[in-house]
Amino acid sequence: MTTRSSDHALAWLGHPVTVLALAVLLLNDHVLKGLWPGPVTGKLSDVAGLVVAPPLATLLLRCPAPVAIALTGTLFTLVKATTAGAEAASWLWSLLIPSRVVADPTDLIALPALGLAWLAWRQAVRRPPVRLPHAVLVVPAAVFAVTATSAIPPAPSAVSVAVNGTAVVVDVTDHQARASTDGGATWHPWTENRTYAPQSSACVPGEQAHCYRIRPGLLGVEETTDGGSTWSTSWAVSSGRRHWLDRTYQNSDPHGLPSDLAASRALAVQAVPGGTGAHIVVVANGPDGVAIRDASGLWRRLGFVDDGGFSARAAAPLTNPGEQIDDELWIAVLLAITVLLVGLVVDGFLARAPVAFGVAGLLLWIGLLPFVGIPLLDGIYDLVARLAGMPLALAGGVGVLVVWAVHQKHTERAGGVSALVAVATFAGVYLPFLGWSAGLPDAYGTAVLLAVILGAAAPGWLIARRILQKKEGPAG
Repeated sequence: MTTRSSDHALAWLGHPVTVLALAVLLLNDHVLKGLWPGPVTGKLSDVAGLVVAPPLATLLLRCPAPVAIALTGTLFTLVKATTAGAEAASWLWSLLIPSRVVADPTDLIALPALGLAWLAWRQAVRRPPVRLPHAVLVVPAAVFAVTATSAIPPAPSAVSVAVNGTAVVVDVTDHQARASTDGGATWHPWTENRTYAPQSSACVPGEQAHCYRIRPGLLGVEETTDGGSTWSTSWAVSSGRRHWLDRTYQNSDPHGLPSDLAASRALAVQAVPGGTGAHIVVVANGPDGVAIRDASGLWRRLGFVDDGGFSARAAAPLTNPGEQIDDELWIAVLLAITVLLVGLVVDGFLARAPVAFGVAGLLLWIGLLPFVGIPLLDGIYDLVARLAGMPLALAGGVGVLVVWAVHQKHTERAGGVSALVAVATFAGVYLPFLGWSAGLPDAYGTAVLLAVILGAAAPGWLIARRILQKKEGPAG
């Protein structure tokens, strides 16, 4: 029964309608979207994806065709109609490749494409079984098309700012300038002339002794009230939090330029009603949006919003425990697994089952490597490595546990201490980075130093303990 269901799923996946949709999905996501970004190419991917996904789900999940179609439609609706669904999809996809899924209810217009998938299935069940060479070509292509979506659109970046009459205009790289005519309280798209040379300093109109300047390469503004004799920090983001923001924007836009990091690029000062010397300061901060000093002297960070403005609620948080430290998490896991495997070898498990333990341990270790973030692996290569690594790590982990359970009564030590040391190693390496993501410590370098010290503490204790035991053994 399972073989027949697989044959029908392969026939459905190899149906001309599905193959055509697969070709459209690949061409549209990797070529047409780059040439003509917009709603047409966006909806085209949705239509093609809804035709390809059900047969692929039937093949991989071993579920009936009606269930696969219903599941595809339900998940698509949740992802496109709800913010929570879009965020969940972004998180799941990002486990394999950096991804950003945005809720857009207008994409639901593509749902009738499931009817094409249904018609293709009805015809596929009457077709002869798909030959193995055909399946070998179609199945990987379908998996690649559905998982390796098109590149994430470049994130907007504020590059300059200037005063234009009663408006403060921020020039943005997404070809949609933003402007405010009420002292920075509200923002709207600006369609008039928007080409301004970035200025690194500016003075309050009518008060040449009171000026501001950006801190090049940093997120910050300095202020002088004595014509430049002395300068003090008016607003700044610490170096540790700037490192956090850089990582946030690089992860959300992995194809962005390395130089396009969070840093103050330009500023402008505008006089506003409210008495002599009342003014606002607007700073263009690249992908971090803008910082604005209102007339009362209060500074705020404003992030980009989709309607062509800025909002304080859209500003990227400066802390978010557990976020932006995936590489550190997997490094901690790999180090803990390494400590566990070495400990079990010393405990005698390799001697008891050299082939089984050796192969299982190697599979587990190699399977985890792609998740650490290897610089040589990027894009589709990283995706393929992780897809291959998951089953290897799972098989290796199960193998190690089986050998551990079967042979622990016949080894010099049961492996419990090695397991505890591995857990302590993971905690020692990971917790400092978890603290850094929460803002304590602020500096990433401090987190690295703490991770090295704390991560080495438990293995160091175990090594010292074993050495002392060996020295005391003969005397006892």
